[in-house]
Amino acid sequence: MPTLETERLILRDFVASDWDALNAFLSDPSVTRYMHFSSWDEQKRGQWLASVIQRASNPQRDAYDWAITLRSNGLLIGWLILGRSRHAHEPGMHECGCGYALNQHYWGQGYMPEALRAVFTYAFTVLGTRLIHAECERENTASARVMQKCGMAYEGTTYDDDGLGNWAHRYRYLITAQTEKTL
Repeated sequence: MPTLETERLILRDFVASDWDALNAFLSDPSVTRYMHFSSWDEQKRGQWLASVIQRASNPQRDAYDWAITLRSNGLLIGWLILGRSRHAHEPGMHECGCGYALNQHYWGQGYMPEALRAVFTYAFTVLGTRLIHAECERENTASARVMQKCGMAYEGTTYDDDGLGNWAHRYRYLITAQTEKTL
């Protein structure tokens, strides 16, 4: 997977030495409140990191997990995934979903919109993606603002299952390759 660089960030593959920083923010209830990570114990988070590292070596994968690090010092501050949509009707990465988490000490500084814009550009120009969507629970207004700041448009509100049995009202946002060209 390619490393992506922005003015302030480097997005790269996860490595085993990311464990301490990753575990710290994924065990913070304020970070994972609206995510399935909230119920995971340390062992489950460790297994997840091992699977992410293993998946990165698979050339046929249908998801990309980036470690979001500060360009200035290499500190891991977040995670971003781009994966084939569970709603996609055709093979490949033409329709994708994305998700993210950021250490709360870095909230409100524009890091996540910056990281998302870099991933969107990569997806549309390299992977041939045509549409990317993201969802957040209705109560997660901060995440909705992140999606708006990176050019995603509100598509509607759904009431559905996240695939893990958690039902909630969710705002759905999307961006297309055509929209991204105008940003």
